[in-house]
Amino acid sequence: MYKRITIFFTFTMLCFGVAIFRIYKVSNGEFLATASTKHGVYNLNIDSMRGNIYDFRKRPLTCLNKDTVLAVAPNINIPSLLSKILCEDEMQESMELLRCGKPFKLIINSNTEIAADGINCFKVSKRYTDNQIAPHIIGYLDKQLDGVYGIEKSFNDYLNKSKGSICVKYKVDALNRLIPGENVIVEDSMYKSTAGVVLTIDERIQQIAQNAAQKYIKKGAIVVTQVPNCEIRACLSMPSFSSNNVSKVLNDSDSPLLNRAFLPYNLGSVFKLITAAAAIDSGINPEEIFSCSGKLEVDKNIFHCFEGKAHGNINMEKAIAYSCNTYFIELAKKVGAEKIYNLSYNVGFSKPIELAPEMIAKKGELPSKESLKSERVLANFSFGQGRLMTTPIQVAGLINTVASKGIYTEPKLVEGLVDENLNYVKKFDKVTSKRVMSQNCTNLLKEYMKASAEYGTGIKGKPNNGTAAVKTGTAQTGIKIDGRYVIQGWYAGFYPADNPKYSIIVFAEDAKGGGESCGPAFKKIADDIYNDMKEILEMQ
Repeated sequence: MYKRITIFFTFTMLCFGVAIFRIYKVSNGEFLATASTKHGVYNLNIDSMRGNIYDFRKRPLTCLNKDTVLAVAPNINIPSLLSKILCEDEMQESMELLRCGKPFKLIINSNTEIAADGINCFKVSKRYTDNQIAPHIIGYLDKQLDGVYGIEKSFNDYLNKSKGSICVKYKVDALNRLIPGENVIVEDSMYKSTAGVVLTIDERIQQIAQNAAQKYIKKGAIVVTQVPNCEIRACLSMPSFSSNNVSKVLNDSDSPLLNRAFLPYNLGSVFKLITAAAAIDSGINPEEIFSCSGKLEVDKNIFHCFEGKAHGNINMEKAIAYSCNTYFIELAKKVGAEKIYNLSYNVGFSKPIELAPEMIAKKGELPSKESLKSERVLANFSFGQGRLMTTPIQVAGLINTVASKGIYTEPKLVEGLVDENLNYVKKFDKVTSKRVMSQNCTNLLKEYMKASAEYGTGIKGKPNNGTAAVKTGTAQTGIKIDGRYVIQGWYAGFYPADNPKYSIIVFAEDAKGGGESCGPAFKKIADDIYNDMKEILEMQ
């Protein structure tokens, strides 16, 4: 027993002696001196950025703003220099980092280039601006910087593959202390992030549309397409959200994250263009007079014109201009359900439209052919009521067809993928176009739609400069809130009327009426294109 105690005591004292010896060596600097001879590399990651997103002219839609980032290597002069550019709180935080003795990065609120011994200055991009353009199209990232919405999600793999970075490398000892006199190495591959996705969006027209929406549309959507190929130049949904702060709107009752441009809604009288086109191409005379008394009985159901207004003796031009329901009920009887249904389908109604991988405009809904055998169902269908739902994107396809002399082309959002030199590595082919209306038909529709803007229901959207061809829609939903029925408002047309460049679709959820709620936004978009962006019309 005594022997065991002696052995244990001896071993304990030996360990204690070794510890004292180590402390002595450290206090004499021998250990630190030895450690300092062991060189290593300290990597300071400044920033990384995935591939960019561009408009159709390859102007960036993301990474528009930049931060100034300093890579700071502690030395005796750094505190004095930083005190001149930092506020008190920032300076206090920096002093704590300086005391650690390791290199660190510092984001400063200054656009000034700073050059000093121990400091490397970089301009690094911020992914989104505070007022990010086209957030419902661009989307946003999660905390791991992967796309979870919009184009960021659709092309997540390619954008991550195109990632670039900036890293500063310092020679340090085993305690990560800087070794004086050693060169700093900067590895910059940020040029790789110039690669990315090119959209059909036009940044300038997108901004014009957003300005109009912010002024006139509380909840709804705007879509602008280029005539004749139906490239989407602007697409937005209201209310909007910040890509920098998505969590703020997660519980918002107005659902800002919904892209209303891709969702189906009751269409109303914009559909009368399809009924009219089917009639014209069936050989029905558009000059034939119909007498509107403001109401019409069909299969023991009474159908009314808006507010029961009687339009008197009218032809097709006035029926479109004044949006006469009873005229189109009678017209549909002559044309027949099948031709109206087929034309609806041929202009993209009731078909989903994939604009990018996993980015799909919903298919909407058409009444079944069987149900259209009912006179009541056909009557509703003739002027866009009943079981008819469509998206603003699909309505853009219809209006673009009329503006394009009867050629339907599916709306397009993505041009292709580019490398770091902005050269295309992949182009997305245009969807095959097809004729669905005769040119004579669309020439007549254009004149009738011009009449709507000049003296009809579309007069509140008439541009100050030039003419527009438009059709309004005020769609009943059957939904009742606080004792009133909810209606959806539409204002759909193209501009300029006689030489169409753009189809413009304005949709307002829970509106007063298409002309009243949506017309002013259409007018502002057309006028801004004319007044502020004349070069657009000249360049395209």
